Amino acid sequence: MAIDPNGAVSLSAQVKGDIVERIRSGEYALGEKIPSLRSLAAQHGVAELTVHAAVKELQYEGVLESASGRGTFVRAAPATGGGDLASAVEGLRREVAELRDRVSAIEGGDSA
Repeated sequence: MAIDPNGAVSLSAQVKGDIVERIRSGEYALGEKIPSLRSLAAQHGVAELTVHAAVKELQYEGVLESASGRGTFVRAAPATGGGDLASAVEGLRREVAELRDRVSAIEGGDSA
C-alpha cells in the first residue's frame, strides 16, 4: 500500500492499514516476527515514530505483541470490522471529485 503524505488519513493509520493487509494476505503469518520499526519506516518512507504509533495501536488491539529484545510478532488476526478506513476515505474522495466535475460541467453549460 502506497502511503499518501497528503491524504486525509494520518500516516500512522495508513501504515497500520498496510500492516493489517499484510497480515490478512499471509505475508506476515500468525506467530511470525514482523520487520523492525526502522525497516518498516524505510519501506513506507515515514519516520520511525509514525510506524511506532501504528504498531502500538495494533498491540493495543491484540494483533501484535512485542517481546523485549526479540521483536514484534503477529499475535492474532485483525478484526474484520467495517473495512479499511483508508480505502473508504479514498472512495469518498473519488466520489467528491466526480461530483465536483459534474457541478463544474453544469455550471459551465449554464453560462455559455
